[in-house]
Amino acid sequence: MTKHYETLGLKPTATQEEIKKAYGKLSQKFHPDINNGDEYFSEMFKNFREAYEALSDEYQKTDYDIENHINDVTTSADEPKDISPKILNFESDKDSFVEGDTIVLKWNTRNADKIIVKPFGELEISGTRIFKLKNFNKPELLITLKATNSLSKESSTKTIKLKNKVTDFDFSQMEDMSQEFTEEIKVAEGKTDPERETIPYNSFVETAPITNNESHINEEKESFLSVSGRLRRSTYIGRAILLSIPGVFLSIIAEDSYDDSLLGFAGIVLIISGILIFMQFVKRLHDINLSGWWGLINLIPYIGIVFGLIVIFIDGTKGFNLYGPDPKNR
Repeated sequence: MTKHYETLGLKPTATQEEIKKAYGKLSQKFHPDINNGDEYFSEMFKNFREAYEALSDEYQKTDYDIENHINDVTTSADEPKDISPKILNFESDKDSFVEGDTIVLKWNTRNADKIIVKPFGELEISGTRIFKLKNFNKPELLITLKATNSLSKESSTKTIKLKNKVTDFDFSQMEDMSQEFTEEIKVAEGKTDPERETIPYNSFVETAPITNNESHINEEKESFLSVSGRLRRSTYIGRAILLSIPGVFLSIIAEDSYDDSLLGFAGIVLIISGILIFMQFVKRLHDINLSGWWGLINLIPYIGIVFGLIVIFIDGTKGFNLYGPDPKNR
């Protein structure tokens, strides 16, 4: 394997800034475009590029050092080897959230044989996990990584603080949340029994990656001429009745008058009313956490009628869902 540090003229203790600087200087001197594509310079540049790609990424650099025993070589024989656990990286893809959001955690450690990420439990030494928040109503979420080395009996911790964006929620009413979860929040602040290493997944569900258009709650407010937001049962029924009256009234008059132009106008009004009613029906589907595409079931004879009645009378989702806030403000 290419000795990447020697290739770039660096020591194994080189920082990322030093690695980048060394590669920049060598590229300016050996780049094939500067040397008319000379084979020697092309081969040299290829080696520089390979070394830079391996060392410029902190994760790959760590793997390279471990694989080639870099730490063993650079440690003096008279000095004891440092085996204290280190957290090289611990980060989240976001610093704030709303209920239903997913959180992508990434971490990388060294000299650790046990990792506890609270409140999620014991995980692998280094890796990536995706979790979906569920029924979490605290103003802040603290996620703490604890890396432990069983030989040295040492541990290292790092905490990430995420803010709940639901600013209109009265958090003072949430004092009666489960005692078990409250204890785990205290653990993240370093105040509980250190022997407690696992917790139940009351508020966090591990999930697969989701698409961007599903990764956050739609925060648009409901409006009459829009399919965004949610509509409660009573509002939907009231709007559906009011929108039906003009078309039905015109149809009765036109039928008695035998006026073709009036019949055509009544037909246009009925079509517009039907479209507006369907838009309200889509928002009613949103209230029970269903996509508006489910409304196409109404086109199926008999089954559509039954489905429509179910949607009208079923209670909406309590609290936020993927389509916005609860119209009942629960």
